[in-house]
Amino acid sequence: MKNKKYGFLKDFSFGSFIAGVACVALVAVVVCLLYFSMPLYHDAKRPDSMAAFKKVSEIERLIRAVHIDIADEKHQTDTMMQGLVAGLDDTYAAYYTKEEYEEIKRTNAGMTKGIGITITQNLDTGELIIVYVSEGMPAEEAGLLENDILLTINGIDMTGMDSSAAAQEIQKAEGPVTLEIRRPGVEEPLTFTMEKADMKVSSVNGIMLEGDIGYIQISTFNGVTSEQFAEKYAELKEQNMKALIIDLRNNLGGLVTACCDTVSQILPAGPIVFEQDRTGEERHQDSAGESPIDIPLVLLVNQYTASASEIFTGAVRDYSIGTIVGEQTYGKGIEQNTYTLSDGSALKLTTTVYYTPKHEDINGTGIAPDILIELPIDAESDLQFEKALEVLQEEIAVKN
Repeated sequence: MKNKKYGFLKDFSFGSFIAGVACVALVAVVVCLLYFSMPLYHDAKRPDSMAAFKKVSEIERLIRAVHIDIADEKHQTDTMMQGLVAGLDDTYAAYYTKEEYEEIKRTNAGMTKGIGITITQNLDTGELIIVYVSEGMPAEEAGLLENDILLTINGIDMTGMDSSAAAQEIQKAEGPVTLEIRRPGVEEPLTFTMEKADMKVSSVNGIMLEGDIGYIQISTFNGVTSEQFAEKYAELKEQNMKALIIDLRNNLGGLVTACCDTVSQILPAGPIVFEQDRTGEERHQDSAGESPIDIPLVLLVNQYTASASEIFTGAVRDYSIGTIVGEQTYGKGIEQNTYTLSDGSALKLTTTVYYTPKHEDINGTGIAPDILIELPIDAESDLQFEKALEVLQEEIAVKN
């Protein structure tokens, strides 16, 4: 009787037990995968909700069913990601495809393929303005000038586009690049066509001027700026430099780390910049103060001195190591971080507010020069540069 009651145990095996456990584990894994990969949120306002997922599917089905053209699905997907970021209303946030991000990394490392111009956007008018033309590059050889206003790139209207979009249009062009521009003082638009060229970005240029006054221009802050600055600075000191002009006009910024590595070469010990995230947590990047500048310095700035360049300017001002000459700077007191996504694409987001060493917030206001010198477009000479020379000549005379 006892054997009959528990006879089913004879048919039970360890293998069956393991199979049952495996099935339960598999179901658990599937549930977890669904939970973490599917939009299960019910709040329809969230872009990752089930309602949003359903709506995207409906739109895609309709496009496939009735749209007159066959869609470029990759372009659709990339544009959808760009739209998600655009919804932040953050001028500086951006989504980059894998190819675009690879080019950005090359540029940050000091290498790129392009025509040799720097573009910025006038936030009041929306116009795209060429603020820097690299010496010896295709743009200069074609005849483009600073302050030219960009209208089209290879026939694509740039109205409403930002500077990143314009740069991407140039980078992705496989053949010649044709720019249509409007030049101040010229009635009709002008057209220029040029081939792109491989460029090792020279972000630092410099010469020795009369009177043993050194001149260093920094056009951007990238992975080679600090090294290039150190080389040029040492070269000028070896030539018995008595004073220095650093020109940050039209420098739109770049890598904050590159800026800090550069400016620390002339600062005393102390904080270069304070950075605060949305939680209020604050950190700072410091100068070791190993080689503070001991000669008169003038820093040239204008309305397109922005972002990392303003970190440099704020440090020079707050440590009182130089005189700032030119115009009010741009006023970009926020920083962005870029995050690589699983497929090699990337997302750039504004994550940090920064403050000068004396803890001033310059976002939206910029930094006022010690000596205000405006430079009209039709000026016959560089009045700001001339004032910088005058200031340094006076300081050298006082020292002597």
